[in-house]
Amino acid sequence: MATRLTELDQVLFPVDITPVYVELPDGTFERVPGRRAVVNTRSRRTISIVGDQYQLVSNEQALRYARRCCESAFPDTQAHEWDVGTVDSPSTGGHCRVDLIHATAIFNPFYGSGDSDPEVFAPFVRMINSYDCTRALTLHFGFLRKICSNGLILPKESIRIYFAHNSPDIDQRIQDEFNQDLSIKLRKQFTDFVQTLRNCDVPRQLFKPILRTALRLEEPKVYKRSTAAAWVGIDARFEAVISTYSRALGDNGYGLLNAMTDFASNPPRNRVVRRDQHSFQSLAGKWLSGFSEECKKGNFDAERYVAAATAKQESQWHTGQAA
Repeated sequence: MATRLTELDQVLFPVDITPVYVELPDGTFERVPGRRAVVNTRSRRTISIVGDQYQLVSNEQALRYARRCCESAFPDTQAHEWDVGTVDSPSTGGHCRVDLIHATAIFNPFYGSGDSDPEVFAPFVRMINSYDCTRALTLHFGFLRKICSNGLILPKESIRIYFAHNSPDIDQRIQDEFNQDLSIKLRKQFTDFVQTLRNCDVPRQLFKPILRTALRLEEPKVYKRSTAAAWVGIDARFEAVISTYSRALGDNGYGLLNAMTDFASNPPRNRVVRRDQHSFQSLAGKWLSGFSEECKKGNFDAERYVAAATAKQESQWHTGQAA
């Protein structure tokens, strides 16, 4: 398995964009029309070939945008107060993900107090950027449980910034869309979701089928020996997180949420799992929103919910929509 880049200085290498030339049979060089190369000027290696319209935004510049986003959403904080959390990039440096977390901008959705309280959550802003055209620069808003750093990405609250415009326009969009009103709204929304889950009974034996459908993990239908062993590992991971949070937080939606975010934040790497941490955390956020609304209806039946969710996913698997 290729080594991944997990330190900030590893992804802040200098980059440049240059014309692409082809060597002709007579030894002369001719520029390739419509193509340019993104180059790591530290290693002098080409990262990707892009079109003439591609606008290069370095990871360093993207991180500045992310810090600007943090300042806009939390005006009582300063950019340097946001600590770098997870950094993740393939060894090529083609794309990267960086989380910014504020140590003191914390809250407890159950109205407790104190940083030592295990139910204290912290907001974070996730920056995703790429040099290989696989990802646009995107800023996501999420929450993580401080005691264990298990996090999720809230649904439908991403700013997707495509660089067909100049940096001043990007700054303006951040100022317009990431602001204190948004952060207050999202905190309240998250608090409402979580408070509902604590009062929603979910039998322990239903944790696993809900985790599997929410995170879109299907047991392989045709086994090879290595695939079977990989699925056993996934199943064991489910059992571990279920046991931990069912025992600590009870057989309820909140215990289930924490089991899900633990799996999502620390996904195993094997041939059965094709999603990364960001994808799983986004699915956890989407599940939280929908499941909380189901619990609020007052006549929630966990077994009926599992049956409906399982049937829906099986239908999606058959039509190829759940991949």
